[in-house]
Amino acid sequence: MAVSDVLQRMRDEYGLDLVAIVGTDGLLVESAHDPVLDAESVAANAVSGLLMMEALGRELGGVSARQAIVEFDEHVVLVTPLGQDTALVVVAAGSANLGRLRLAVRRARGSLEQEAATI
Repeated sequence: MAVSDVLQRMRDEYGLDLVAIVGTDGLLVESAHDPVLDAESVAANAVSGLLMMEALGRELGGVSARQAIVEFDEHVVLVTPLGQDTALVVVAAGSANLGRLRLAVRRARGSLEQEAATI
């Protein structure tokens, strides 16, 4: 299944506002999103936050961040690495169930990591 199909299915199944694969350089690779959102800006800023968490992990003994979740009033943003050079960014409504959101990412992560490795 193509990356775009996996992302769109995640968006549809879990009612997400944005699902994107973004390079650690901030460039958007692929996304499925609500047209109201600026996917490129959201994804670039979210991956910037993940890089900050990675730096914090190094200060805490060299551990890597597995996932970053930031909650806002209207949105929840989840960022997780997909290998060395890419990350998955998910944006959901502020009322989203965090457990369900994390489960969605866990279910899709394997296939997305494989696809991201070929990009």
